[in-house]
Amino acid sequence: MNCKNCNTKLPPKRVSLGFNQCIECSDVETYGCVNIINHKTGNTVQPLPKSQAAAINKIGDRKRFGTVLKGGSKSNTYNPKDIKVGCSTVFVGSEATYNEVGESAMKILDTKGFEAASLFIDKQVQNYYITGSNAFKLKQILKHISQ
Repeated sequence: MNCKNCNTKLPPKRVSLGFNQCIECSDVETYGCVNIINHKTGNTVQPLPKSQAAAINKIGDRKRFGTVLKGGSKSNTYNPKDIKVGCSTVFVGSEATYNEVGESAMKILDTKGFEAASLFIDKQVQNYYITGSNAFKLKQILKHISQ
């Protein structure tokens, strides 16, 4: 049997599964998977279309989570009253917001100095506009430029 679109010969296994198009012509999305963690040892895998699986895995990827805590347990900057309960930190710190805050901080550095720019960056972290790690990077850049 041949592909109904491009007329190339289909592999017999593909024909036996009921397909009438080759892989290149097929409009069926490939599959991905999402790990479902029920317990320490009771995990399963859920197959989904690749785009859905990628979106879910991106949300659950720990390295993309922002944080509301600064420093370790001995840090003077940690204050439990500053933690906003119920706010999602998944969407904190996109590249666009990082660039916007960086540009604004540079303008403040030029006009009001390093301390004012640093306070501006801290305010953006408190408002969940950028992550703490992004704030650290920006402050390092500003410190280097202001020297």
